[in-house]
Amino acid sequence: MKKNIRIQRNTIFAFGEGEAERIFLKHLRSIYSNDKTSVRVDDAGGKDVLYILEKAVRVRGDIRYNYSFILLDTDREWTQTLKNKAAKKHIELIGNSPCLEGLFLCILDPKNNYSNHPSNECKKQFQNNYLHENRTITDIDCKRLFTKVIIDSARAKIKTINRIIEIVRGDY
Repeated sequence: MKKNIRIQRNTIFAFGEGEAERIFLKHLRSIYSNDKTSVRVDDAGGKDVLYILEKAVRVRGDIRYNYSFILLDTDREWTQTLKNKAAKKHIELIGNSPCLEGLFLCILDPKNNYSNHPSNECKKQFQNNYLHENRTITDIDCKRLFTKVIIDSARAKIKTINRIIEIVRGDY
């Protein structure tokens, strides 16, 4: 009788600052995750960076993942205390500069650098140019705006995207 061999997957805990990060991380998971990885995505619902880290630790709980990371905006200071706590909990901090919408603009408009723009300007510009009026990003928007071709072309220029994709693929 032939025995079924069970393939062990790498488990990844991907945590976002808010709902938009969760939606985007799930979209990246749907494109780049493979048979070797299992990616759990969750979010903190906003607030300050230390709260987000603490909530990620609570949500992750006692489950042992092979790798954990948090996608955070860099428009708020990352203190040494935050970095030390993340390192102690084995969580990589990945930054959106200055915010997720700034990252989106860099992906969709690669000729310009939005990392030095104020967050509120990036948010307004992304919403006005890419979303329907008074809407936040949805999974349908992600599928429409961030195709695999567009994201693959952005990987060479944007370290944040490249790093997330490496992790989701199990190359951490």
